[in-house]
Amino acid sequence: MAFADHIGPLLRATLEVLSAVDRPLTRRETFDRVEGRVEIAPEYLTATSSSPEPRWRQQLGWRIMEAAALGWVTRRGGWAITEAGLRALETYPENELSRQLAAQYRIEYQKGKKYADPKWAPVAEALARLEPGSWTSHGDLAALSGLAWNSISGFLSEQRPSSAHRVLRNDGQISGDFKWFDPARTDSPREVLEREGLTFDEAGRADPEQRLTADDFRGMFAELPVEPVTRRAWLVRGSSVDGRDLVPIWLHKGSASLAAANLPEFAAPIERDRLKAIVEENYQHKSYAARETKLAEFDAFCNRMRPGDYIVTTTQGKAYIGRITGEVAYVASSDQRSNLRRTVEWLNETRPVPFAHLPQPLPAKLHSQSDVTELTENIAAVEELLTALGIELGDVQSEPVRELAFPAVSQELADEILIERPQLQRLADLLWENKQLILYGPPGTGKTFIARKLAGQLAEPGAVKLVQFHPSYTYEDFFEGFRPVQRADGQLAFELRPGPFRQLVEAARQHPSDPYILLIDEINRANLAKVFGELYFLLEYRDDAIGLLYSAETDFTLPPNVFVIGTMNTTDRSIALVDTAMRRRFRFVELHPDLPPIKGLLGRWLAELQVKDELAVHNLDAPELLDALNVRIEDHDLAIGPSYLMKPGVYRKEDGLDMVWDTAILPLLAEHHYGSPPSVLDRYRSSALRRSLAVSPDLRPTSEPGTE
Repeated sequence: MAFADHIGPLLRATLEVLSAVDRPLTRRETFDRVEGRVEIAPEYLTATSSSPEPRWRQQLGWRIMEAAALGWVTRRGGWAITEAGLRALETYPENELSRQLAAQYRIEYQKGKKYADPKWAPVAEALARLEPGSWTSHGDLAALSGLAWNSISGFLSEQRPSSAHRVLRNDGQISGDFKWFDPARTDSPREVLEREGLTFDEAGRADPEQRLTADDFRGMFAELPVEPVTRRAWLVRGSSVDGRDLVPIWLHKGSASLAAANLPEFAAPIERDRLKAIVEENYQHKSYAARETKLAEFDAFCNRMRPGDYIVTTTQGKAYIGRITGEVAYVASSDQRSNLRRTVEWLNETRPVPFAHLPQPLPAKLHSQSDVTELTENIAAVEELLTALGIELGDVQSEPVRELAFPAVSQELADEILIERPQLQRLADLLWENKQLILYGPPGTGKTFIARKLAGQLAEPGAVKLVQFHPSYTYEDFFEGFRPVQRADGQLAFELRPGPFRQLVEAARQHPSDPYILLIDEINRANLAKVFGELYFLLEYRDDAIGLLYSAETDFTLPPNVFVIGTMNTTDRSIALVDTAMRRRFRFVELHPDLPPIKGLLGRWLAELQVKDELAVHNLDAPELLDALNVRIEDHDLAIGPSYLMKPGVYRKEDGLDMVWDTAILPLLAEHHYGSPPSVLDRYRSSALRRSLAVSPDLRPTSEPGTE
């Protein structure tokens, strides 16, 4: 027997126990008394691994917490029933008590969460004023709030307002899917509406004179702030519908359409679940992928589009832009090429825009294979195009878009990291021009340090993300993949979850005027072709779109405000080589102890340390020793960078330098000379280098010009 069959009697027995006493009871006292009143199945008398309590007590405890949230019981000094709890006990018979608890708790929970946003206030206020004898539609409530029709439907089903039955379809008919919130209620909604004073015609449409529109509601409560309508944009293809170009017909008739050849006639808008069932039934001859695509297209055209949205279509290498002016309608098309239709005001019918003149990223989006593609995230480009054509944007005015740009590298940053500002500015310019940059060189040259400092100068802290590659790193770790999650019932399921790069990209889309920078540490330690997958293409062709491996998204693009900085250690020869495809997509800048800006860095840092720290007086020959060491290391890629010695503690003890030399630098060189006699390291010891410098001072490496 399922526990749902037990909870009704257990909940009722709990409230009866609490109502029969004149003092609060502890949890144990309450459950002990309940146990004597209700027969419980043996499987619920056992404990679980997570608690020593029997399962029924655990489950009932959760229900009492919900009852407390509704004010049916209090838990101060023990459990006690309230007046509201007594009324519930008297009002709801048998298992109806537990059903009401679940339903009311869900409503209260949703009120405190999903619908707490002020944007829902006009909807709630309108429903409160929707009196008997009047009706409104999902479209009216959507227009009032600037929300989608689907959202209004969700609000009604979860908030359960008493006037919900007065919300009809846009044509005034009662939805065929209408159900009372109370499952025991069987009376006809039309009969209820007629008793309230609503009249219907022979086709079952409510009297339009009794309809309250969005404007009517605004007039009722002008004191409520009117939320600005969020305008969307859509690409709808019509240039090849079963081999025929319908765009000239659209322009002539002021419309746009979808074929929907296999769909039976239905009234729109329509619940997505019902639409899915219709698609599954009538497109069985199509593959599952095709059915998913059709569902997304029909749902967008029927449910998500709204009057006032922009619509873009293309034909013969040119683009046309319009505004949607009407709700969706099902029309039995004689050729089955335009069964779903919307009226459209085409804005540039006589001035089509060639693809070459479209602002980015619209050209990439127009490569989408879907018949309907949302362009809302690119609405700024659509409005930029309309402005260029001299077309008024109407009542929705877009704010001036701030131009994407890097700030100039500051002198403060240059002074902080002791690298000349023109050298840092060169790195920033290379990143801006090519979008992707790799800093490479031997260890200890400050590649990651410089990358992080530069990124922090060019972008806000929240717009910089760092990841580190390693041999087992995958596309699923980096971009997106299916990950196990625990559902509410305790079962494991797999959900598509975004990785750090996808999260950065989506954040960048929301703020197109701000640079977003991804830092990839040790970029060459992973299998780059495996990690980047199809994104390899977008790194080079930023103006194009691609389909994704896991998502249904077929027109994914990389926003122009996304930049990538990688660091690469050249010492490990097993990973030092990068394929030609990756080298073509990145600019490479070498950071080497013998080359600017790293050359002379240790000396500059030590001079700063002497000024700031009076205790730092030992081992001031460190720059000369490091330069002498790198002279003896014959392999250019195996040089030692200065960061090993850029630690104040090295210079506060007489043996500080020798300690770092013996524990950090010599072990690294020993690894490079693996298999050679131990004596090979003698030439690299600090004592040997000091002796050679003392004997031949003229062998000291020349300082970098301008650093003395």
